[in-house]
Amino acid sequence: MTAAIAALTLALIPPASAAPAPAERAAASVGPVQLYIGGLGSGPYNVAVQSAVGTAMDSAVSKGFDPARCNLVKGPTVVNQLPNGYVQVAVEYLCAGDPYTPGPTFVLNRYHKSSDTQSNSWYHPNGYQLQGPLGSLYTYAAAGTTPLYLCQVRGDHFTSTDVACEGQQYVTRLGWLHTTQPAGVATVQLFRCLRNENRQIFDSIQANCEGQIHGGALGYTLA
Repeated sequence: MTAAIAALTLALIPPASAAPAPAERAAASVGPVQLYIGGLGSGPYNVAVQSAVGTAMDSAVSKGFDPARCNLVKGPTVVNQLPNGYVQVAVEYLCAGDPYTPGPTFVLNRYHKSSDTQSNSWYHPNGYQLQGPLGSLYTYAAAGTTPLYLCQVRGDHFTSTDVACEGQQYVTRLGWLHTTQPAGVATVQLFRCLRNENRQIFDSIQANCEGQIHGGALGYTLA
């Protein structure tokens, strides 16, 4: 177990009932949505580059981003040589900000691969298997809610209500969840858990953390 993960294990998230008051949360900074968006194009090199950029920008728009909020972070890179001297080119952009979302909520899913488990509301990460939903998050700052962030520590993803990711690497904002159980709204409580064998962090809506180590409550997602 790395020292960083050990520190997270010891500095468990406090119960949702101990979250700051709404006025305090409003005064705190809210981290942006940050998504890496790729594009592929093929043909003569210049045409392939234009096609790859166009594909990436179309994908950014489909996810609600203004293309002006997207910056090239990788490429253009030739990833394949095709017949007739044509090539396949890849680009990758980092889009950041507050993308347009068509609905008031979206589902928070849990994904797993052998070395990591992560919760994500934006996309199905490559190489991961879907394990199931963890409830839904608001796409906006509804009353009585706080942002939930995706963070990373040495390859291990975890969620946090701390915009500073408890001193670890910030990945993106996932949405908003209730800090306390609201009256008249169907919710499920979201918990941070750690696997017994390797202290890998994961989220669960089971109070016993599926037989693993309990790491504290994060809040309440919509049922």
